Amino acid sequence: MDDQQPEPVHVSTEEAACSTEETCEQTQHQTESRAEQSRKPESSGIPNSIDRLRSEFDKLLGVAVEQGERALDKLGLFGNEAVWMPRVDVLELEEKVQVSFDLPGVTAEEINITLAGNMLTIAGSRRTGTTTTAGQTARVSERPSGQFRRSVPMPVAVDPDKVTASVQNGILNVVLEKSSTEKPRQIPISSAAGTGF
Repeated sequence: MDDQQPEPVHVSTEEAACSTEETCEQTQHQTESRAEQSRKPESSGIPNSIDRLRSEFDKLLGVAVEQGERALDKLGLFGNEAVWMPRVDVLELEEKVQVSFDLPGVTAEEINITLAGNMLTIAGSRRTGTTTTAGQTARVSERPSGQFRRSVPMPVAVDPDKVTASVQNGILNVVLEKSSTEKPRQIPISSAAGTGF
């Protein structure tokens, strides 16, 4: 009996099917295109753009809420009027929040303070800037004058009925008591003799 061996089967691959370099490049490009299409969602990409835009807008809105009107001014949404913003420090204490504004040359009568929700806003005007008359030229003028406004979000809920403010040495100090829900309170522990768990 003849021992015949089966003929080897030739398996064709795309690489082997390439007869020229140009054909191989075309085949490889088609394979990559098919793989890329299978990875893409069937949508046209517009929803992705809308989601990205919505996400960016949410980030900007979050910054505006955190930083108050300072962020709106940086975004160019505050308005065209010349308004300067005083520097601020916010200090959270155990039962209070203390906010200090740099307002040199401003008297208490020139300041308006409002608290809307958890947003503290100060506004007013300072007239102590450099003014020039005929024949005078201001070479350096770094002290801001005119209208000022600054809104600062409170880090915790505050009690709107317990707010005090004072001006001393060019610094406006506003002290706001925390809301009763925000204040830490001591919880008493009762012990009953003879009871067990």
